[in-house]
Amino acid sequence: MKLTPGAPLQIGLWPNEAEAVQPVGRLALAGRRAQLEWSPKIVARGRPIAPALYPLEPGLHEARTADFDSLHGFLADSLPEGWGALVMKRRLAKLGVRWDDLTGIDRLALVGRQGRGALVYEPATTPAEDVQTLDLDELAAEARSILLGDEGRLAETLAALAGASGGARPKIHIGFSPSGEICVAEGELAAGFESWIVKFRALTDPVDIGAVEEAYARMARSAGIIMASSRLLPAKDGPGYFATQRFDRPKPGRRLHMVSLAGAVEAPSHMPSIDYDGFLRAVHGITRHAGDLEQAFRRMLFNILAYNRDDHTRQHAFLLDADDQWHLAPAYDLTFSSGPGGEHYLAIEGEGRVPTRAHALRLAKRHGFSETQMSQMIDAVCGSIAEWPRHAEELGISVSRDEITERLRYIDKAFG
Repeated sequence: MKLTPGAPLQIGLWPNEAEAVQPVGRLALAGRRAQLEWSPKIVARGRPIAPALYPLEPGLHEARTADFDSLHGFLADSLPEGWGALVMKRRLAKLGVRWDDLTGIDRLALVGRQGRGALVYEPATTPAEDVQTLDLDELAAEARSILLGDEGRLAETLAALAGASGGARPKIHIGFSPSGEICVAEGELAAGFESWIVKFRALTDPVDIGAVEEAYARMARSAGIIMASSRLLPAKDGPGYFATQRFDRPKPGRRLHMVSLAGAVEAPSHMPSIDYDGFLRAVHGITRHAGDLEQAFRRMLFNILAYNRDDHTRQHAFLLDADDQWHLAPAYDLTFSSGPGGEHYLAIEGEGRVPTRAHALRLAKRHGFSETQMSQMIDAVCGSIAEWPRHAEELGISVSRDEITERLRYIDKAFG
């Protein structure tokens, strides 16, 4: 699974799977950090592959930090993390390969063409496995066994379906057709199938976490926040599994280049590294679009008032459109959750535990929002969250309902 020492890894962009991969550059390890050399075609076109750092200039560009596996932040976005990294480690161990012995560049080669967004890596060393089983209840049980440290007969299926998944919760990638058929495949899906993600619960999650996330998705859309389509898939026991369409796969066979906030500005996600002011500044600097800035601010208000404190830098992303313009990606992973020590990862004017309307107003003024705009956004978010009891009833949320209801009331009162 290791590349030949000194051999460069070719980076490509593959927006259309029916066409050839577009060369982006090559990557090699020199000393302790990766060195990137852009393709002359990318330099000539001026296509902004890295939204904030690493300008499109000839010569070598050294990774600015070792915090991202000694890679450039926007490239490290392709690596699996959390659940995806866990199942990849298990898969490699069966082949006699230790994940910890691999460099960041070796790990990108493992991703090959199966990562998030549109970046691909060659030569690919992704271990191939046949995918033969899709029973969501069985896969959910197997995911729990893996989290507990056990192995089972479906472990390889989960590993294959997980792809380059991020986040702590187990998840798989599947396809849905307009007629309701389900496609299961190693890597990318068959023609005509939309790419979706199905999530299972982590060890510490309540049994109705899937229904809770679907309720939060509905509330967010009602608040004017752009999100990908979602649905709740039935389970034998409990409310079901949360599923969402992949916004980096807008159509069958099409991909969008995607970079997280963490990868764009190289702000690590495992600890509070920037605040919401930094997030808003990044949105303005990268997209130059007032609508994106409003979406980011509206998302912040929702995270505060809906008690979503797992709002770290990997929970926000940017997409590159066909005209080479960056835009804020749809919101994702919005759910009831506590951050580090019960605080937001992204603080609001220095406050992470009890952010108030006054904190939000100061930040809004700094970024050019009027009090009228601010009030309208707050009213929209509050109105959407007030629908929590109805969504909880419709989705069969029972275990988490009272805790969330009580917490939302507390947050609303503290916000002022």
